[in-house]
Amino acid sequence: MYKNLEEHNRLVNKYLKIFFVVSLYWCTSILTVFVNKHLLSSDTVNLGAPLFMSWFQCVVSTVICFAASRLSRKYPSVFTFPEGNPLDIDTFRKILPLSVLYTLMIGANNLSLSYVTVAFYYIGRSLTTVFSVVLTYVILRQRTSFKCLLCCGAIVVGFWLGVDQESLTEVFSWRGTIFGVLSSSCP
Repeated sequence: MYKNLEEHNRLVNKYLKIFFVVSLYWCTSILTVFVNKHLLSSDTVNLGAPLFMSWFQCVVSTVICFAASRLSRKYPSVFTFPEGNPLDIDTFRKILPLSVLYTLMIGANNLSLSYVTVAFYYIGRSLTTVFSVVLTYVILRQRTSFKCLLCCGAIVVGFWLGVDQESLTEVFSWRGTIFGVLSSSCP
């Protein structure tokens, strides 16, 4: 199956690296959501500044990317980071629309979190798949398979069940639901 043991080990290392990177992303993402929820709606903290939090998180991401870029230049055999200059005018023009959408999405995420529970937040975020399929058809005119449409239907039914169950609690918020839908429509 494999030509030699070295090729097998290289492939195993590659898959392990992918597994750990994805796991780190999941953990960081989930931790960020819980920290944001605590900062936005805790009785002890109640920061009440979701847009400031979004801005601050973007600044921290920028600093991390800058540091990673410098580290990859200083220690290229140990650490790699993509090359590029975001201050280049052509690059800036290309990434500006996506950057604006991303910032709006993060802001809508934090606004949503300040009004709804974390569980319902994730239910709303599941609509990202549905909006991706719809926008792919509307913008790119690409059709989607019937199986994919069935999955999107299941997601929408799950969303409505989530809205129904959340509305039975004392913490349901239409405002939070709307911000959740807005944040999932800007993938």
